[in-house]
Amino acid sequence: MNRIKLAAVVAVALTLAGVAARADTARAASPTDKKIAALTKQVNALQKQVKTLTTQLTATRRELVINFGADTCAVALLADLQIGTWAVVDQIAQATQSKTYFGQQTAVDDYKNCSFLAQPDVPRPGPQTPPSIRILDPLLQWLHIE
Repeated sequence: MNRIKLAAVVAVALTLAGVAARADTARAASPTDKKIAALTKQVNALQKQVKTLTTQLTATRRELVINFGADTCAVALLADLQIGTWAVVDQIAQATQSKTYFGQQTAVDDYKNCSFLAQPDVPRPGPQTPPSIRILDPLLQWLHIE
């Protein structure tokens, strides 16, 4: 009878070992594990993409700030030219008609954006009489930098 009990115990042990092995194989190849692996791969790819996009966004924002600075400087330089033109008109009108059409003008504020532009520097000489379009040359050179 001991042999029968021993044989039964061995048979049960072998059966349990076989069931456990099948369970491990089924679990290793289960759809859940495959989904987790696929999702992990996607998350890693998306994290890399987010990092790249964040870097690009930071560069784009920096470029926009610089661009708005150049726009502000350009408008201020053009206003200086216009003020210089009005001063010449007033000089001629004063000499020929004893009139003043525009009067003394105050230069617009460029919020120091012209001095912010560098390599090459973009100076802002202010309104000049007579006006000269050449005050735009440094800005054009700055814009042309590649």
